[in-house]
Amino acid sequence: MTRWLAIGALMLGAVVGPAAPAVAAMAAITTVAPVQDDATEDGVKAAAASALGRAVRGAQAMGLDDVVLKSIRMVPGTGVVVEILATDSEPSLEESAAAPEPAAPTGASRI
Repeated sequence: MTRWLAIGALMLGAVVGPAAPAVAAMAAITTVAPVQDDATEDGVKAAAASALGRAVRGAQAMGLDDVVLKSIRMVPGTGVVVEILATDSEPSLEESAAAPEPAAPTGASRI
């Protein structure tokens, strides 16, 4: 029974596979950097730069060179949170236009 399910899944993947956009590797990376100096503007900027730098270095370490910044936000009591989407190939215009924008979490201020 399991063998037939596996064969059916492979056949379905062979039929549907070419219609779906192919991305060899993709990672959603989230980093957090604490804010120094009592959350002054300079402290927040430094934390954002630090978090973004770490996220991009992590993507490069995985061999993912194309990076899209999804969000940067300040979370009180936590720090600056940076979210990126890294791939090894640049998305086409249709793929990037069709990507939905995530809703901002309640209670988190946007930078």
